[in-house]
Amino acid sequence: MKITKFVHSCVLVEDNGKTVLFDPGNYTRESNLLNLDKIDHLDAIAITHEHMDHMDIPLLKQILAKFPNTPIFGNASIKEILGKEGISVNTEGNDFIKMNPVPHEKIFMGPSPMNDMITFNNKFASPGDSLTFDNSPEVLALPIQAPWGSTTWACETALKVKPKYIVPIHDYHWKDVVRTAMYNRLEQYFAQYGITFLKPQDGISLEI
Repeated sequence: MKITKFVHSCVLVEDNGKTVLFDPGNYTRESNLLNLDKIDHLDAIAITHEHMDHMDIPLLKQILAKFPNTPIFGNASIKEILGKEGISVNTEGNDFIKMNPVPHEKIFMGPSPMNDMITFNNKFASPGDSLTFDNSPEVLALPIQAPWGSTTWACETALKVKPKYIVPIHDYHWKDVVRTAMYNRLEQYFAQYGITFLKPQDGISLEI
């Protein structure tokens, strides 16, 4: 499996001949790190929920301009929003994409949107903005920093579901020096429990 993070919660995952892009949001577009010319094919776009840091419509249109037949997977709210843009959304999943509703954690600025934990090839999962779930495949994209959560809560959830690998997501708001220090501390912490905490650099692929 090859994993490439493109800022915050956007992750490109390649496994068994298929490539899936998770949560291409506005921070990813603004970074200009997602170079579509370096992607040969795209089998799916998976969107956990509608917030702009996970679903940026201008970026989606750029992606679909190059890969017009790529299916987008998301919940009913995402389907409604993107439908107004003439973009279709699959809410059911398929043989390599599984969707499971999990709660978006409580936020101070209004009601929480619909949110899904999306799993690729039964190996990699992103829970979007949720830390309320009871299982994980071997690779978990873990939101480790958020206005609605905490790093401590993220660690507690990971120890409960016990993935083999953790890919840290939802950490755009950390300065680079803080992110590096926290990654090192989290790597040491999870190693005690036999969990490998990966330390991605944006735009650089990791293989596991």
